Amino acid sequence: MTSKNSFLASCRENHKRRVWVWIVAVLSQLLVYGGMMMIYLSRIRSYQAEGSYRTMAQFQAAMYQAAKDALAFSDNVYGVIIILAAVIGMQGFSYLYDRRKVDMYHSVPVSKDRRFAVVYLNGIIIYLAANLSGMILGAVIATAQGAVNMDVLANAGLAFVWHLFLFLAVYHMMILAVMLTGNRFVTVCVFLTFVLYDLCLQGQIGTLKRIFFETYSEYYLSTNPKLSVLYDCMIHIWDIKNAKDAAVAAAIAMPIVAKWILIAVMFLLLAYYAYKKRPSEAAGRAMAFPFTEPVFKVAVAIPVAFMVGGMVYDMSYQNEMLQVAGMLAGGLLFCAAAEVLFDFDIRSIFKHLPTSGIALVGVLAIFSVFKWDVFGYDSYIPAQNKIESIAISADGYYDNYWDEDRQYIEKNEFEKDNMFLTDASPVLKLAEAAQGADPEEMGDDRYVQILYRLKSGRQKARSIRVDYDDSGTEELLNQIFRTDAYKKGTFQGITDETVCKDVTRITYTNGPARTVIPAAEAARLREAWLKDMEQFDFTLVRHNRPCGSLSFEYKNYNQRQWFVYDSFTNTIAALQKLEAYYPMELDAADIESVTVTCYHNELAEQENAEDAEIEPRAVAETWDGGYTDYTVSETFYEEEQIAQILPHIYCTWIDAPWSRYKDLDDNYSVEVVFKRDTAYPYQRDSYYFGYSFYAEQVPEFVVEATAYTGE
Repeated sequence: MTSKNSFLASCRENHKRRVWVWIVAVLSQLLVYGGMMMIYLSRIRSYQAEGSYRTMAQFQAAMYQAAKDALAFSDNVYGVIIILAAVIGMQGFSYLYDRRKVDMYHSVPVSKDRRFAVVYLNGIIIYLAANLSGMILGAVIATAQGAVNMDVLANAGLAFVWHLFLFLAVYHMMILAVMLTGNRFVTVCVFLTFVLYDLCLQGQIGTLKRIFFETYSEYYLSTNPKLSVLYDCMIHIWDIKNAKDAAVAAAIAMPIVAKWILIAVMFLLLAYYAYKKRPSEAAGRAMAFPFTEPVFKVAVAIPVAFMVGGMVYDMSYQNEMLQVAGMLAGGLLFCAAAEVLFDFDIRSIFKHLPTSGIALVGVLAIFSVFKWDVFGYDSYIPAQNKIESIAISADGYYDNYWDEDRQYIEKNEFEKDNMFLTDASPVLKLAEAAQGADPEEMGDDRYVQILYRLKSGRQKARSIRVDYDDSGTEELLNQIFRTDAYKKGTFQGITDETVCKDVTRITYTNGPARTVIPAAEAARLREAWLKDMEQFDFTLVRHNRPCGSLSFEYKNYNQRQWFVYDSFTNTIAALQKLEAYYPMELDAADIESVTVTCYHNELAEQENAEDAEIEPRAVAETWDGGYTDYTVSETFYEEEQIAQILPHIYCTWIDAPWSRYKDLDDNYSVEVVFKRDTAYPYQRDSYYFGYSFYAEQVPEFVVEATAYTGE
């Protein structure tokens, strides 16, 4: 009992020495939670006064959301929690910086274990009391305004757990930093190293991969920090905040919290061990343990060197020699600064040169690994019998994707979760062909992203460059595109049975025409489109441009677009039955005028080439202030001429994924203006639409009318 009372007395005595920390902690939490709650709810009430919400149910839902934003996972809380954890951790053990205080504490008949426990637990008590005070104040304000329900409370409870273990992880990092150092400035430096090291290290590794590895890809997998709590907050908080309920948010948050617990325990054990071994004379020194000085110097010098080298590389327009010079200079300067910091003496700038040499050798060794691809990153192609499945993304197509809750998801995430190609042969042949290919000799080079799922459970991501104009590439892509696995992993409308639910409007467009189709026809149109998609392959989309597109719109403003090709006879027949189909080619009787602009790119390129050959002095003497404008425009009004133009133009408002860039003539642009009294269902908010000529299909009279005469 006496021991217990003595422990409580020690806690009370310690709290008395930490009054200013109590004040800062409590006030900061009250201001953050109380202030945010009042601001957020006031904003919603202002919107209500302006008539932004049509019903009371919408207003009430907005109030609940505002309360949840302020009380649960708010972006405004993280900085405060991290700073509080650092301040509480440093202030609690700050007596270790003063030799006299250390001697005084050691003269008191209290064990080192109890002293550590008292300071450590009191720090947690300060945070808990402050955080709960702020959350209670916010909850009271929200309750008074009728903005609290069970979902708000559940998310607030989950956020409390999330913030607590974030605090503990950072708190323990600061305690370890204190135990390893002897003054506040160095403590802050070491603490920032713990917080930022993994984030910076992985960032530099990713940068080196992007510079030196031709097949490096972050499309499916990225070089992400594994132990950075700061990164976890920045990346995962958005998903947690936008989860449909607390249960889904918990499913995302709790695995991360479990990782934070492991990180917190690791740092606490190291901090306690360092505390037990820390010598009394360490007070006032830069580092408490001499052996940590070279470790810290070398470990930090390497990412700092690559960071400086990366900046020099960018500023010098990718000059590798200057990059190496920047790395060596940055590493050497950091090593010198670290020695000065350790001894607080400028004369120590060249002290311990061997460890500085180790750091620079490490920098050069790592650079060499990436520069000369020592481990064969670019040449890696897994053996076919080791592959479980593959996901692949061929450049050209994009659509809107969402999950079962109608929440938007990225294309790469959808492919990763839904595409499982088991026939690896065509993909591996593509990768093998890409290794020996020269991009300069490619007609239409595109990037293809690949995710190899190996039977061992590992995943490897690569990016390869292929020539879409190559017949061999076309055949391999045909083998891939024809598979059900590829189609299901690219077009969500194939497998998503909910695509016909909650449809508010269906439209078909060929560019200018936009016809509205009853939402009840969604299932029939999807069935026709699925039949036509059986013929889908790379050759189809490579050599044919869509004649139009179907758009499904939903209650939550999501939209899905399906391209329609001339060979999609089932879809076109369904549209014709609904009187919604209009072909790409227009009728001259509906057109008022067509304006054709020729840019005469060949003349502009010739002028640029001639200017490049002029000596610099001559340029200065002859420069007239600009380039010649070679554009010539001509407007055609006669129906006969318009009728000769219309079969040769394509509406640029219709996307054409995977198609050939050179199928359209980029030397001309066409503007089609409709008659205002025509029955053609063009979008009435605009009378003119952009078109392009098909390559080598510009009528001769148009060429003559837009010829450049020099006048």
